[in-house]
Amino acid sequence: MGAKVGGSGGGPVNEINVTPLIDVVLVLLIIFMVVTPMLSSGIDVKLPDAKQTVQAQDNGQHIVISMDTEGDIYIGRDQITLEVLIDEVNAEYRKDPAKAVLIKADSNLHYGEVRAVMDELANNGKSTLLLAVEKKKEGE
Repeated sequence: MGAKVGGSGGGPVNEINVTPLIDVVLVLLIIFMVVTPMLSSGIDVKLPDAKQTVQAQDNGQHIVISMDTEGDIYIGRDQITLEVLIDEVNAEYRKDPAKAVLIKADSNLHYGEVRAVMDELANNGKSTLLLAVEKKKEGE
C-alpha cells in the first residue's frame, strides 16, 4: 500500500542495539565482584585439610564461630571471650532457633583449644556443631 519514495531506503532498521545491554551486564559484573568477598561469614582463617568432607555453602544460615591463630574467638566479625560465648550464641538462637553452629578454626591451633569451644557449645545443649575444613585435593 505504501510506495518507496527516494532511492536510499531510509526505513526502520531491523537490528537490535546491544550497547545498553552490554552496559547493564558490565555494571552487574562489577557489583558481583565487589559483593562476593563480603558474603563469607566470620573472619578469614586457614582451615585444616580433610579427605572426607560434605560440601555445603556458607550463605549466612549458620552461627559462625571463628578462631584465629592466636586462639581468639569471634562470632561473625566480633571478638568475644569464652566466658560470654554461650550468651552470644543463645542471643543468636533467639533470633533464629533453626541455625546450626559452624566452627572455623585455624589449622595452626592445637586441638585442645578448639575442643574447649566445642565443649562449651555441647554443654549448652542447643547447638548442632559443624566444622569447616578445606577438601584435600587429589594426589596430596
